[in-house]
Order: sequence, then structure tokens, then C-alpha cells
Amino acid sequence: MASPSLVPRLAGCLGCLVAALAPRIVVAVIPAGASPPPAAVAPITEVPPLAKGAPPPLIDGAARSVVAVAVSHHDPRGGERRVSLCSGALVEPNLVLTARHCISRNLTATPRCDRSGKSHNGDHLGGDIDPSEIAIYTGDHIDVSRDAARARAVATLHGEERVLCDADIAYLVLDRPLTDVAPLRMREAGAIDRGDSVVAVGYGGGASNRLGVRAARGPRLVAAVGPRADPATGKVLGPREFEIEGATCAGDSGGPVIDADRGDVVGITSRGAGCTAAGNHVYTRTDAFAALTAEARTAALARR
Repeated sequence: MASPSLVPRLAGCLGCLVAALAPRIVVAVIPAGASPPPAAVAPITEVPPLAKGAPPPLIDGAARSVVAVAVSHHDPRGGERRVSLCSGALVEPNLVLTARHCISRNLTATPRCDRSGKSHNGDHLGGDIDPSEIAIYTGDHIDVSRDAARARAVATLHGEERVLCDADIAYLVLDRPLTDVAPLRMREAGAIDRGDSVVAVGYGGGASNRLGVRAARGPRLVAAVGPRADPATGKVLGPREFEIEGATCAGDSGGPVIDADRGDVVGITSRGAGCTAAGNHVYTRTDAFAALTAEARTAALARR
């Protein structure tokens, strides 16, 4: 059985610090639970985690197209309303790419998956959050208790799966275009390869883990591409997932992984072992969801 510290957790809504709209900060702590590894598979041989050099200028520009996705949660008992924070990438003037677990009701913080992309612990997701409760913020540092939202979602699009294994991807159609933010290009054909140099961007604050601070982490090398599994660590990748050795912090979920050489989005942050963990961080490939991307673009265009 994998050590609890090595079991990937959702890096956004369920595992994050949440800022109450009342004048206090609430911390939601979701413990990581151990998950049994799948049937024995040859261990993954890792590549060095760090690529040489700093993020190139094209990454610095691309990072400004990463947005914060804030989701309001109402207490059914009439208590204070809370906001959880994820990240996303603007890919059309009124379309944001993010993680599915950021915009659906989560039934677990520790999805257990096998190398075929199947769940070992049932459904991970309930219904969707009402799109009107999802707000988009921009900037290097955001504070939802102070800053004004730039846009709100009017529709969410994703697959029919009720599990996050191999399918943690969603789109948000916005009520208005963000004309001062340049949309990012997405890789829709041509899979990512082990050894590719990438940079992950999100509002988890990087090494400081300051929620609400946009940070680019890398460049780092892609360590493994699914379907793969390592019973020694509990690391499991579905056919449409990959891993890099960068830590996944609360607030990073849904943020893009950008090719350091080409500048296109190749994946989004799904789950990780923790902000200070060296590995076991899982990302969803964008090229594996071309049909969903086309549907989302059509829906966004109809709103413009």
C-alpha cells in the first residue's frame, strides 16, 4: 500500500484554503488517505526533474493568460458563504479551460485510479456547481474578498464521466470576453512525450504556497506519460495523463502546463501528493480531448 504522503490529492477546491466572504479566513483541511496500488506493473524510470534554464520569455507572456477560477459554496445550514480557488487558462476571449473537479461537487479528495483510467473507489463527482457561482479573476495576485470579478460563467462543459481518473478537464463559457487577455494556444494534436520541457502555471503561489499568487514553476521535464503505474510509490497515470516532478499546490488545480519551447498548452493540473512533495503529480492531456474542445469553442462562439 502506498504511503499516505504519496497518494495524489485534488490540488484545488477540496484541498485548499478557502477565503470566507465574511471577514475571516477559513482553512479546509482534507486528509490524504492511502490507496492500494493496482496490479504489479514495471516501475517507471524517471528522467531528471529539472530542465536547464529559466522560463523563456514566451512563458512569461503566456502566464498572463492564466486566470483564477473562484467558486462560491453556500452552507445549506445558513452559515457563511465560502469561496474555493482554482486556476484556468483563457483559450478563447470568453472560454476558460480548467479542471473538472474545480466546477463539480466532489465526493472525495483522494480519487483512486488504475492505469486504464478506471476508478477504484466509486464515483468521485456529484452534480455541477451552478455556473453563476463561478467567477473569473485576472492579475498576478488576487484576493476574492477585495477584487472585482472580471467575468462569470454561464455554462460548463465536460465529459459524462463521474470519475476524475483520466478525465479531469472542463470548460467554462463566460458571460463576456476578456479583451485585454490574450488567449493561449492549445495542443489539440500530437501527444506530449517523456522528456519534454514544460512549465506549470497556477494560483498556488509556487514554492511559497501563497494562495492567490500566480506563479510559473519550471521549466521541468515530463517524467512519465500514461498508461503507467508504479506499485512502489502508488503513482498511477491513465492513458490521457502525464506526470512532471513539480509540486502541486492548493489553488493550482486547473492551471495550464505549457510547452516551454512552443508555448502551447499541453495539459492541466489535476492532482498531486502535496505542495512540497517531489513527485506523484498528475496532469490531464489536452490533445486527448479534441471533441470536447471543439464543442466548447462552438458554445463560446455562440455567446459572443
